Amino acid sequence: MKSKSKVKKYLRYSLLIVLTLIFLLPVFFMVISSFMSTKEVSEMLNFNTGEFTSFKLIPGDFSLEQYYRVFFRNPQYLKEFWNSVLITFPTVICQLIVSSLAAFAFGKLKFPGRDKIFFVYMILLILPIQVTLVPSYFMYQKIDLLNNVMSIILPGTFSAFGICLLRQNVRYISDASIEAARVDGASYFKIFFRIILPQIRGGLISLALLTFVDTWGVIEQPLIYFTDRSKYPLSVSLSAGSADTQIIFACGVMFMIPALLIYFLGEKDLRSSFTRI
Repeated sequence: MKSKSKVKKYLRYSLLIVLTLIFLLPVFFMVISSFMSTKEVSEMLNFNTGEFTSFKLIPGDFSLEQYYRVFFRNPQYLKEFWNSVLITFPTVICQLIVSSLAAFAFGKLKFPGRDKIFFVYMILLILPIQVTLVPSYFMYQKIDLLNNVMSIILPGTFSAFGICLLRQNVRYISDASIEAARVDGASYFKIFFRIILPQIRGGLISLALLTFVDTWGVIEQPLIYFTDRSKYPLSVSLSAGSADTQIIFACGVMFMIPALLIYFLGEKDLRSSFTRI
């Protein structure tokens, strides 16, 4: 029996290793290809047809030419990188503030229509973003927010997903601690900052990670809401095929690093938070 269980264990781990390698292969290929010369990249892959003329996992000549061109010869990509930062970080911060306050209200406060309002938020959660793009475009046109980063920051700030996620964390907090604080004369804001926030730290970090990844890779909204191409984030250039194909691998690595760093910093809190959902 022990031998059978060991065989099953080895087979399970072998399958997981194979699947992990399959999923990591594109990332590994992008990182390795970023150290190829631009000439070697153009000889390896025909970006017009998407076909490989040759496939290499090891550069013929190790080169930093792609990174040199990205940082010193093509300032467009650094500007687009900072456009991504300008869109993403305010969205993350604003969503954390709004979602945590709303989650406290929906999770612990009692007021007329609370459950009905939350039900509306749940409906918004299941709506795909493509459904709201056109109505949002006309609304932003009326209030003169087209070609403005606020047209992306505002929808992210009031995201239904963030409220639903944090509400589940808030509901696990004991009502007795809140009632005791109220008896001692604490205001709701004091309860929020002293009791609620410290106990939903994992949920806040999880929301920050998920919001960052979602906003960092935004594509549809800039293409529709921005008429000035100089305001495009880097995600648009990488996805729309408008980037310089000879340095696209270096751009991809540069675009991937912030998301990976933030994920590794908050991985434990991300896993612990979702165990409460």
